[in-house]
Amino acid sequence: MLRLLLPALSLLMVLCQSSTYASSQQAKNVRLDPLLERVGVSLQAHLALVEQLHLDQDTLLALGSAAGEDLQPIFVATSNNYRHSVEAAVSVSSTIAGVNQTAITLFEGWRDEIGYLTDARLKADGEAQFAASWERYEALIQSLKHSEAMIDPVLAELRKFLTYFKYALDEASIASRKTELSDTDNNIVALINALTASAAKSKAFLESAQ
Repeated sequence: MLRLLLPALSLLMVLCQSSTYASSQQAKNVRLDPLLERVGVSLQAHLALVEQLHLDQDTLLALGSAAGEDLQPIFVATSNNYRHSVEAAVSVSSTIAGVNQTAITLFEGWRDEIGYLTDARLKADGEAQFAASWERYEALIQSLKHSEAMIDPVLAELRKFLTYFKYALDEASIASRKTELSDTDNNIVALINALTASAAKSKAFLESAQ
């Protein structure tokens, strides 16, 4: 009777181990869900700011070549776009902070849970998955913070021009700032490129978790 039971017991042990491993894999797939949600929100905020910066660029270039009666309406449009950009920039910074806070909580909890594993294979798999996910996250947050650091200087340049032209809105004043306007346009392009790169990193991070 014992000889008959041994194969069945062995099969049961294998099935239990397979079930435990499958459960671990499923948990691994859903573990990052809170972070993925935050990254998705941050991605949308980045794309919104990129779109808004293109509008800034358009109105700033139009202001640089405006004359006569066109000056006032273009200046108003530039001012409105700047305010929208500030709002979009605040959203970007807020979502990045949310990403980072969620990631810290998630990864700390994940690391603690791995320490409780006694099965060597599951522990090794958990550590490998943790390391790979953390490496991808580090690349993402570095990109996000790099582009974020470029936002305030560009917005400060826009604010400088708006303040100046508010009290000196004439063709001569604009002509005297042609070079500075061109430099600011280049800086906006650089910021757009950085934000676009961060958006691409975010997309890659989301895809890697699927």
